[in-house]
Amino acid sequence: MSRAVLAAAALALLGAPVVTLAQSQERRAGIGSFEFQGGRYLPMIDSEFTPPGAAAPWEASFGTTRRWLFKARGGKAIISGYGTLELGAGAGYFSATGSGRFEDGSVSAEETRFKLVPLSLDLTYRLDPVFERLGIPLVPFGRIALHRDHWWVTGAGGSASKSGVTSGWGWGGGLGLVLDFIDPTLAREIDRDSGIKHTMVVVEVEKTNVNDFGSKTSWDLSNDGLLLTFGLMFAF
Repeated sequence: MSRAVLAAAALALLGAPVVTLAQSQERRAGIGSFEFQGGRYLPMIDSEFTPPGAAAPWEASFGTTRRWLFKARGGKAIISGYGTLELGAGAGYFSATGSGRFEDGSVSAEETRFKLVPLSLDLTYRLDPVFERLGIPLVPFGRIALHRDHWWVTGAGGSASKSGVTSGWGWGGGLGLVLDFIDPTLAREIDRDSGIKHTMVVVEVEKTNVNDFGSKTSWDLSNDGLLLTFGLMFAF
């Protein structure tokens, strides 16, 4: 009788890692992802007004304060296995309110507002195996993107006084903190209910060059310096 009990216990111990590995295989991301991010943005519109004494229209109307830019992005996995390569698209929103200026530089009593809707198409590589195979709850990722930013300036009464589209590109990378390790049972339940394999808090550093690829006649909507963003990513 004791031998049978020992044999059953040994089989149970041997079977435990198999079950754990099977669960890990089932919960590997490889379909795609969705994310929300926000960061403090300042366009380089004044960069073309660098000579001494030149008027700097953005600073004169809006100052040099960085304001929040919010964006959402979704991606579809095109290669998965040792990491995930995604083709994605994103959209965002930015708005700044300031004082209107006349051509002679005097301040207008009317309020002016600059609005921006940045669109992007990107390739993102995410190193999921750091968590899925090694158990370390950190997932590095990198991306390169094409940008097409739609913008307009409103004057008196909210009517658009100037608008346009500026294209460019950007690159960046970041790190995701996988929250699954906090409550693995809840993570499995979320997976069953919604298909979300991993939920991550993400930090990304991005460099953008949105100036119609160096055109001298376009507004430079590149971020002044590096754009640091924070958000949530859901990997499926």
